Amino acid sequence: MGATGEFDLPSGHLALPPAPPVEFPEAGEVQEAVLDRVQARLRENAFPPERDFGITYSGMPHPISRRVEELTTGTYFVEWARDSEAGTLGFERDAVRMMASLLGAPEGAGIITTGGTESNIAALRIMRNRAGRSAPEVIAPVTMHFSFRLGAELLGIRLREIQVGDDFLPRIEDVERALTPNTVGLVASAPAGSFGLLDPIEAFADLAVRHGLPLHVDAAFGGFILPFMRDLGYAVPPFDFSLPGVTTMMTDGHKLGLMPIATGFFLARDPDHFESIPTERTLIHTTSSTKPGSRAASAWATLRHLGRVGYRASTAHVLGLRDRIVAGVTALPGMSLIATPLITVVGFTSETIDLHDVHQRLASEGWGQSFGEIRGRPFIRLSIHPSRTFEAADGFVAAFDRAAARARRH
Repeated sequence: MGATGEFDLPSGHLALPPAPPVEFPEAGEVQEAVLDRVQARLRENAFPPERDFGITYSGMPHPISRRVEELTTGTYFVEWARDSEAGTLGFERDAVRMMASLLGAPEGAGIITTGGTESNIAALRIMRNRAGRSAPEVIAPVTMHFSFRLGAELLGIRLREIQVGDDFLPRIEDVERALTPNTVGLVASAPAGSFGLLDPIEAFADLAVRHGLPLHVDAAFGGFILPFMRDLGYAVPPFDFSLPGVTTMMTDGHKLGLMPIATGFFLARDPDHFESIPTERTLIHTTSSTKPGSRAASAWATLRHLGRVGYRASTAHVLGLRDRIVAGVTALPGMSLIATPLITVVGFTSETIDLHDVHQRLASEGWGQSFGEIRGRPFIRLSIHPSRTFEAADGFVAAFDRAAARARRH
């Protein structure tokens, strides 16, 4: 995250980075030489995964995924191959049902997607198709994931963005005022990725019920931590299908679910919602079509292997990491939280320390984190993966201390 404007909106158009021409190879190189070049190129990455506290999905998936990868080489899953790939498609169906049960809709249906972007576009597509309006509109807080803007552009939907208060949360009265006869659905985040804050999902759900509208909950971060936080005794407001107004949900297994990257879940309370997606010619309900069988099998295997007990342990561990880092950084003179963290997304701010300087110093030492500015307030944002260690957390705090001590002062 660079120094941008409000939330995910950059200050200007982002150009596609140019690349020099590369000739297609005539004769192949020996394997060892190619692998050496792969390792050299990977060393160009700024942060080793074990020291990256900035991006959740930079974490290592559960080791069972590696075993599954070996077992599923050459397999795939897609709806049109339900006969030839019944085993891998069965992994998807079972994993989806397990996640639907976890999130309060044991009779729900869904699909494994490539992640949050595909899942959120699926939600918009169903809202638009079910409503059948000529000029469909969807209402969402400005703190939503960028994929809703992408989906709205692709699907011809007008996105009505609701501003948030100083607490970075939308006011439900503003949402209700934005309703028009063309409104086909509402969107809320559980929690939003900016600072990990939970939108007022209960109020959104009540509004959806009163106006007969579908509500999609983006639980990319929350789906694999909030249920287990509740198990551990944390106060977690209702956010899932336990609320009658919640129609569809999504969550990402590759964020806090210990699954490989490109493992997302899109879920609907009522399987009939998928009837609004025309499949007569495409034969699929997704936009990504064929996916490697390892993603469905890894999802199934990780859920079966860990269960609630394993995920509770993972949740306790990653929250312990968060608390260790928060305590260490906020103990430094001039440092504070931009908002009280609910999950493992943390934002630090300061009125006296140049945080962009801190960001650069941390990066130069190989510590992953991101910098941004919101409403004139600079911040350093962390998104912590369960595979991180307490040793790495302590190392990050020590590096932050060094960087803050040497950084410019306002």
